[in-house]
Amino acid sequence: MNNPKQSKKVIRSTLYLKSKFVRKKGGLFAEEGPNGFLYSIGKYRTKILPQDLPEWFVYGYMYKRHGYMSAKGVRHLLYVPNYTFENHLHKYDMLYISYDEPITPFESGLSGIHYNGYKHVLSGPALPDFMNVVGHFSDIDTCFIQSEIKRKRNFYEERKHRHERGYELLAVVQDV
Repeated sequence: MNNPKQSKKVIRSTLYLKSKFVRKKGGLFAEEGPNGFLYSIGKYRTKILPQDLPEWFVYGYMYKRHGYMSAKGVRHLLYVPNYTFENHLHKYDMLYISYDEPITPFESGLSGIHYNGYKHVLSGPALPDFMNVVGHFSDIDTCFIQSEIKRKRNFYEERKHRHERGYELLAVVQDV
């Protein structure tokens, strides 16, 4: 028999995080929801558990906490790879995500180019995972961004092997 109190959860947000920031004596701390409940946009406690989320929510580390971001309904994406730091693959890359309005650049004085129109920014290891799911659940062409992510991976692997060879050569010289 169906329990009348057991109804389907309404998923309204595009971002659910496992914890929220709480100000306590000594600084900010991440506080997890009771019974594993998630926080909508990392602020508002819900009665939603991770298993209640549909398959198009991608798990990862975002906004300095673990959580889930929706890959469904994405209309605009902007990928900004960072080739300055060679020791991290996607840590400093940015994926700007918009579910409605276009993402537009604007110049901000000395600090360079910034963007308007996005709802979320994703970086780190969750970035390629998110792109794989967006291709399935959103009506958006991800081929260019996927090729840029592949290009960045090749750049990283090439530099990583170069550094490893350099360390091996340094060890040989020091042993002599």
